Amino acid sequence: MSSGEKPFDVPGAGAGKDDAPREMSDEEEIEAARAANRFDIRRLIGGVFTIYGLILLALGIFGSHATKTKADGTNVNLWTGLAMLVFAGLMIFWALSRPTMPEPPEKRGQGSGRIRRAPAT
Repeated sequence: MSSGEKPFDVPGAGAGKDDAPREMSDEEEIEAARAANRFDIRRLIGGVFTIYGLILLALGIFGSHATKTKADGTNVNLWTGLAMLVFAGLMIFWALSRPTMPEPPEKRGQGSGRIRRAPAT
């Protein structure tokens, strides 16, 4: 490794280019926003709760009578499945109504702007 190279830099990737952020085109901004929203945690939680809610709902509707009335006559699988589906719907609605947006290029690397204390030694 020569003295000018960075230890974790990809060879040839930064040759002749400065490290300043470049301006993104509209298509690149749209693709970055889609990539940021693709694996949004709210969508993942909504999807998992939808799957489990549907399973419990099906067990509550099609399960045996003994299983349905086991908890003092209350069909726990049915009510829990419905509650999970409502929660899943809220999470997916939240993810679709307020999607995450990537940081604009001029703000990248600046942090939150809050002053943080150094850890005590």
